[in-house]
Amino acid sequence: MVLSPVQKTLADSIIQEQLSRDMPSVFTRDGWSTSLTPVCAQQPCGEKLSLDGDWAVFRWPFPREEHYYASPDVFDLDWPRVRQPGKVFTQDPEKRPASVPGYDRVTLAHIDPDDGAMLRRTIDIPAAWEGKRIFINLDAVYPAARIYVNGKLLADHRSGLTPLIADITAYVGPGCPCVIGVRLLRRHPFVQLDMARHSAEFCGISQPACLFAVEKLHIEDYCLPTALDDALTTGTLAGTVTLRNDGAPASGTLTLTLTAPDGTLAGRTVCTFDAAVGRTEVGMSLSILAPLLWNDEHPHLYTAVLTLDAVGQKAEIMNFRVGFKKLVFRDSRAYLNGHPIKLRGVNHLTYHPQYGLYTPEAWLRKNLTLMKQANVNCIRTHYLGPRVLAELCDELGFYLIQELPIDWGTHFIHDPAWVGPALMRLQGGVLRDRNHVSVTVWAIGNENMSESLSVADMGRFHLMLYDRFVKVLDGEHPTMFPPPGPAGPNIRAILELSVGDIADTHYSFNAVKTFLKEGKSENPIAWTAEKEVTTREEALARGWSGTWFSSEYGLCSMNPDLLTAAKYTSVIDDEKTVYPDGTTPLKVFTDRLTREWGFMRSEPTCLGGAYFPWLSSGSSEGPGHPFSWTVLAEDNDWGVMTPELLPKPAYWALRNLFAPVWFPAEAEVFTGEDEVTFEVENQYNDVNLADCTLRFTIGNGTRDWFDVHPDIAPGQAGTVRFPVWSEKAREALAEGTSQMLRVFLIDPTGFVATSKDLTVYTKGRTRAEAYEFDVGPQPEYVDRKDQ
Repeated sequence: MVLSPVQKTLADSIIQEQLSRDMPSVFTRDGWSTSLTPVCAQQPCGEKLSLDGDWAVFRWPFPREEHYYASPDVFDLDWPRVRQPGKVFTQDPEKRPASVPGYDRVTLAHIDPDDGAMLRRTIDIPAAWEGKRIFINLDAVYPAARIYVNGKLLADHRSGLTPLIADITAYVGPGCPCVIGVRLLRRHPFVQLDMARHSAEFCGISQPACLFAVEKLHIEDYCLPTALDDALTTGTLAGTVTLRNDGAPASGTLTLTLTAPDGTLAGRTVCTFDAAVGRTEVGMSLSILAPLLWNDEHPHLYTAVLTLDAVGQKAEIMNFRVGFKKLVFRDSRAYLNGHPIKLRGVNHLTYHPQYGLYTPEAWLRKNLTLMKQANVNCIRTHYLGPRVLAELCDELGFYLIQELPIDWGTHFIHDPAWVGPALMRLQGGVLRDRNHVSVTVWAIGNENMSESLSVADMGRFHLMLYDRFVKVLDGEHPTMFPPPGPAGPNIRAILELSVGDIADTHYSFNAVKTFLKEGKSENPIAWTAEKEVTTREEALARGWSGTWFSSEYGLCSMNPDLLTAAKYTSVIDDEKTVYPDGTTPLKVFTDRLTREWGFMRSEPTCLGGAYFPWLSSGSSEGPGHPFSWTVLAEDNDWGVMTPELLPKPAYWALRNLFAPVWFPAEAEVFTGEDEVTFEVENQYNDVNLADCTLRFTIGNGTRDWFDVHPDIAPGQAGTVRFPVWSEKAREALAEGTSQMLRVFLIDPTGFVATSKDLTVYTKGRTRAEAYEFDVGPQPEYVDRKDQ
């Protein structure tokens, strides 16, 4: 699927209009029309004043007009107080959704469109901010809000996951009090874009908020992606810095300094500029030799500092962290920093059991630490995650597949009226996170397929428009478009090959397996199930990378209290296994994950997958312990964690199966040999197994062990060999009694990534006899006792 010349012209005109306007506008051409909302590119910097804390709240219905409650003249000391960021509204956990007339968790149609509240906070603007430009930053207000400053309407922000940043200089006076009013809207026409179905009806300021002040001549934005040469020996930080000048024309210097992880100076460059009134773009480039590379195992971060010096004003300093990584696709396989890469991902619904969409950094850090301990190295956000999530992924080492919010567009993906709101979300998300080294893929929307063939062409045009727009904003990161999963007998599976750099599939691997076998894929065009065939050659010709990912798979109902409810466990499974009564859900989960992840980890063209989900969102008014009654947003206790971050039994199975090395269940000792040998594949990205320890113990004990350090490079397979060091074990094997060994995979930091029981046995035959029915060259045993 490619854009026609006419479609390219229309798409580029829409994109140009979105990027060039400072005020809302309506774009109309040839019967196609949408309302565009500009996105302020200003980065929060300079002197900051937090707006977090207690806010006064007046809940709808309002006896008077809305603007009255935002006025500075209104007395609000008798209003109730609510802590923000945090929830002001949420789904009532004691009210059955089935009892609510017109209940619709997807569109929130059961909520009155005027429902919500007015939040107010009075804050003194520092007198020292005289002569500066003053901005407000609301990192997210969910699902929407109208913002007032000193009683005047500033913005109508109908996006619940992307930031609102606006210049309020004309609305405030330095040295004077300022009243910020946030008119929360619990529902709006485009709420479905922001995946309201997972929000549990959350409403409130969901991320930190602040005021900040900058000089009239200041850094507005920067796009400074890192790059590596093919030899991975030279790292470059290069791009543009956008200056905004709201004063007289001025000249000055921009200095870019790079500090290595150990605190030493890595590089420095200085550029001069002449800034007219308005925006000026300054190109900058800084190269360093032998940079430390960033990946999930070694997330080396450099500190970049931009310093703006101009006559007559204080120097402006902006700090941010960068890393050097190189992701390439070659021969239908993904390589990171020169080695094969496999993403062991989970879907992360950023949702706190008590605070809702506000996820404090400490809680989020604990969450990601538990992921690390489960061998997870990739996060797919199932709606745009908060700003701090990308920062933590940089620091802790996670490949971030950041989902940009366009959800379940069956009834609107073809409608031009929804394009403007979608573009606003794409722009807000990309501008916020594009400089983060952890961002690996932009996942544009989720499960968007047109409702019928009659509107399918327009729906697909919009998807291609979104892909084009994201690449204008950030040409460094690949894109993918997560498709719907199986839906009835006519839509068994979809492999999205028609748009995006990486193909994607949900919940079924039938389409992938057919494609790998036949070199073509038959996919539905719309929910009415009309099909089209895409060949491998056609997909490659339009720009497909040759790799694929499964951004949702698994889906098991995992209530940890239900120990024998196997028949309720597995959902949307290619293989409907019937288990006997009394089977544990853990076995069902383990069998399915072994089968599905086992296929992905062994298939070279697969970039990886993201198990769905890590935890489920839900509304709880309990005391915050793990056993509070919770109304789950999607009505199922999916996930391997409880919302309170207690690992369920499935957590341990996922940890075991996500280990970078899988060990066999058994190994044979052949006649004439005194070593155990077996093959493994090293799926670390840059750790050689020679730097790890494979520690073998006898049985359950830890009193006697034997260490092995096999020289197996990242992304390669090789042989593990070690002697049967225990005399008793050798005697037992000689008598025909198998022995159970346990192997521990210990990485260079001392972290035990997994352990596995290994049955060692003998059948009294030679290696040649064991392989006598094989075709082709036989494995050759080399006696290494003396090496």
